[in-house]
Amino acid sequence: MTNDELITKDVKSLYVHIPFCDSICFFCDFVKVKKTSDEQVWQYLEKLEQEIESYRDDLGNLETIYIGGGTPSCLNEECTLKMLQILHPFVKENIEYTIEINPEKVSENKLELYKKFGVNRLSIGIQTFSNPLLKKIGRIHDNLEPIRVIELARKIGFENISIDLIYNLFEQNKDDILVDIEKIKELKPDHISWYSLILKENSIWGKLKKKLPENDEYFDEIINSKLIELGYCRYEVSNYSLNNKISLHNLSYWNNQRFIGVGIGAAGFIEMNNNLYLTKNEGNINHWERIDQLLSQKEYYFQIIMMGLRLVDGIDFSKVRDGALALDYFQSELKIHFENKLLELTDNGFKCTPRGYEIMDNILLDII
Repeated sequence: MTNDELITKDVKSLYVHIPFCDSICFFCDFVKVKKTSDEQVWQYLEKLEQEIESYRDDLGNLETIYIGGGTPSCLNEECTLKMLQILHPFVKENIEYTIEINPEKVSENKLELYKKFGVNRLSIGIQTFSNPLLKKIGRIHDNLEPIRVIELARKIGFENISIDLIYNLFEQNKDDILVDIEKIKELKPDHISWYSLILKENSIWGKLKKKLPENDEYFDEIINSKLIELGYCRYEVSNYSLNNKISLHNLSYWNNQRFIGVGIGAAGFIEMNNNLYLTKNEGNINHWERIDQLLSQKEYYFQIIMMGLRLVDGIDFSKVRDGALALDYFQSELKIHFENKLLELTDNGFKCTPRGYEIMDNILLDII
């Protein structure tokens, strides 16, 4: 794996994929493998180090690093140390540095290691606080583990903790959602990503072609109203922050910034020789290579609108490069949505109205 062409210097974010898991969740469609040995992980990290080194000249101005998976926290302490050492040269002051963790595999020593090497944001995969539901989705932690980890992380000094939850699970009911809300009230995480279950074809449930429950809008309304009561601000379709602790890494995606992805399955968005490319690392944990997809002008402008309208505040032309050009390109297709008050202009851009936000997919279908 080499990076022969220099990428533009405005790469702001780095995504690092660690595919290993101790168990596979039934709903997961990300690139993942069940960990079989520490040697297997070590060999992967050596290949990852080579790939990151090939991008060294492009990673001098990073504003965010995000280690995702898979389950990065399933690495033993020796492998965890190696992973953090590989990334340490790119950790600068004031960078947002996130790692995804699962509650059952987090020790005090690992949290101390994260902190020592500059990780300042934890994203904890909880999914639900209902023990029966946790078993049904293939998780191996109970609802006490997340409480232990959050309390321990606060004690160690982490001041930016995000949790992941899922709604519209099979056999989930309103009472389950309200239990999750009560735990949020108790734990006060700084950020919440609360996603509606989507059955991807490569997940275990997706392959079984199970039919989703039809509680999506109902649960969304409960979640949104209850979180607002607790002081959370909804700033994106599935994301809420407390005290403005938004995910800067994800914001870079939604605001059309360039980013590099490393590791098997990782995606990126880069510029080379004045052309724009979506990238995807394809292969397996022993060998992968970057596949580049050249974006046409229409594809590029569609991506800007598709990602930007996910934000409650929409597309801000002062923050989103080429946002005004994207609006102009699709002006005729979007005109009717402005007239029907599904879209509206803002002081420096445009966004969905509350009614338009609920049917955003329909708006996007008109310009696809």
